[in-house]
Formats: sequence, structure tokens, C-alpha cells
Amino acid sequence: MNKKAINKFVKKINTAKNNKEFADIINQGFMEITGAKACWTGLINWGTNQIEVRKIKSSDDFKKNKKLSSDVKNIRQTAYDYYKNFEIEDLNEYLELTSKKNIILLPLIYRNNSLGYIGMISEDDNFNKKNIETVNIILEYISSRLEIISLYEERKRNGRERIEFLASISHEFKTPLNSIMGFSDLLAEKFQGTDNEKYLNNISKSSAYLMKLIQNVLDYTKDEYGVMELKPEKFRSKQVIDDIIWSFEEIRKEKNITFNYTLSDVIIKADLIRFKQLVYNLISNAVKFSKENSAISIVTFVNNKKEFTFEIKDRGDGISKKDQAKIFNFFTQVNRSQLKRQQGSGVGLALCRKIVRSHGGEIFVKSKLHYGSKFCFTIPQKKSSR
Repeated sequence: MNKKAINKFVKKINTAKNNKEFADIINQGFMEITGAKACWTGLINWGTNQIEVRKIKSSDDFKKNKKLSSDVKNIRQTAYDYYKNFEIEDLNEYLELTSKKNIILLPLIYRNNSLGYIGMISEDDNFNKKNIETVNIILEYISSRLEIISLYEERKRNGRERIEFLASISHEFKTPLNSIMGFSDLLAEKFQGTDNEKYLNNISKSSAYLMKLIQNVLDYTKDEYGVMELKPEKFRSKQVIDDIIWSFEEIRKEKNITFNYTLSDVIIKADLIRFKQLVYNLISNAVKFSKENSAISIVTFVNNKKEFTFEIKDRGDGISKKDQAKIFNFFTQVNRSQLKRQQGSGVGLALCRKIVRSHGGEIFVKSKLHYGSKFCFTIPQKKSSR
């Protein structure tokens, strides 16, 4: 056996990112190590317990040998039928009985979990005897690695189902919520100047917050498993940010928060809707977690890398170093057990990171618990924005 080829094979296995890629690497590697005329792999889906990946690799002269081609075709079909219609024990017995002379057939098992099987064939009747021991040793490593990939793919499938479920219920929530907002606004007009108007305005504000949360969920779920679709256009960043800041005027007055901002009057290229969403979420967080009678500072400029840069700093609760690593994850909230003034949904910052990275930029946070936070994002601009 070629030890260099085996080491190369094992290293290659570690680069596999999914079951299909993994099967291709296994087939290629075993052909090089054993000299088999063909190698094939069947990998199962843990959810259905049936073969979901069927891959084969063969030499150039394999198809010319009609007997080998016919044997492989029958073996693969029989194994597939066993997985589809019978117990795993029946399949393993079939593999054991068929694995002899010029054929190697072995199950992929790790911690009593059936992951699939591997097969290879040669014209040499001593092929099994020469290679079975080495193949078995390599299969132990392959099976352990395959379990990790299988668990990752299963988790990814479950994550996708969760995201789809969230999108579905979010859509269902929007219709009745629109009715609540509409009728509360109508009633507020009817009861102007009374205590009822205050209660109705509170209903309207709470409903608007829920609607914003639902829209964030929908936006995130739409792009969670793919590249966010962008429609770049040129616009003046200062004007857009000025308008967003003004939309917080009412809550700013309620908390007596001062906005200090220096906005470069530059033209940038980005998706305008996503840009507004990004800036709005960051300002909303700063306002939400700022203490009363405090200040929020906002600065924008184009740095020496020709990146539009947005910085926002508040003097709010701050975020511990431990929590800073996870605040951009979907539906993750930092531990605010001692800071009960505000709650977050854990959606806004995850969406911000998605938007920024889709533009080719990055988003950062610097914070100290109890002393406020500074968020910064960059969006690359190919040419000067001035």
C-alpha cells in the first residue's frame, strides 16, 4: 500500500463539506489506493433511513468489461432495494455475503449508526484478500468523519424547516395585526383629547413594533439560505440618514436623548431599502438601550479604503465581552437579567450583518457593560463617493 496516497486521501476527506462531495472523495481515494476498476458509495438520510446519495467512480476501461459493469449494476440496485424495503441487519448480511474475491462491500457504521456502505470491484480474484484489512482501517476514520457531516446536514435541514415555519407564521400574523393597527388609529381619532386616546395610541405603537419585528423575521428568513438580492443605486447618504433620525424625534423627546451627528454629504451606491433598514435598526437599538437624559452620536465618512463608514455610539447598558460574540446571531439575546428596562427580539442585528455582508462590508461592535456601545459598519465603494 502506498502510504503517501493514504495520507493524501485522509487529508482530502477532511475537506469534504457535504455528503455528495464526501462520496466523490471516497470513491476517488479508494480507486487510487486499491487499484479498483470501480468504486461506489451509498449514503443514507438519517431522517428517512434510505439512500439519498449514490455516487460511482470508474476507470476508463471499466465499461468495456461487461461482466464487471453488470455485477456493479446488480449490486448497487440490490443494496438500494435493501435500504428501501428491509432492515439494516438484512443489508449488512447481504454486504458480508457478497464481499469476496474481486469485490469489497462494507457497511459504514459509527457508534451503531448506519451511515451507508462502500463498494469496489476489480478483475483480480485476490483483490478482497489484498485490500480488505487496509480498507477496514480507513473506513473507521471515514465513518467518524461522515457522522459529523451527516449531523451537520441534518442540523441544516432542521434549521431550514424552522426558518420556513417562522416565515409561515409571520405571514399569518400580519393580517390580523394590520386590522388592529388600522382600527386603533380610527378609534384614536374618535377619542381625541381623552384618556382613551392614550390607551389606543399605546395599542397602535405596540402593534407597530410587532409589525416591524415580523417584517424583520420575514426579511431574514427570505435570505437565510441564499445570497440576499440587492438592487444597488446611487443616493445621498446624509439625506437618507437625516430622515431616519427625524423619525425618532418623538421617542427622543420622551427619553430626553440628544442626537449629536456629523454626516458626510457623500453619494454612495447600495441597495437603498436595505440601507434604510440597516441604519434604522442600529439607531433603534441605540435609542432603545440608551438611558434617559443621555446622548447618541452618529458619524459617517468614507475611509482611505473607499468604504462608506457609519458609526453610532450610545451611553446605554453596554454588552459584555462574552455576549459580543453572539449578538449578530439569529434570535440571540444577550443576558440582561440585571438590566430589565428593555428587551430585544434577537432579529435586528442578525439582519444588519446579513445586509452589510451582502454588500461586501463588515459590521463591528465595541462595548463595555454599563458604559454603552459603539457599532460600526462599512460598505465598499468602488470609486470615490465625493
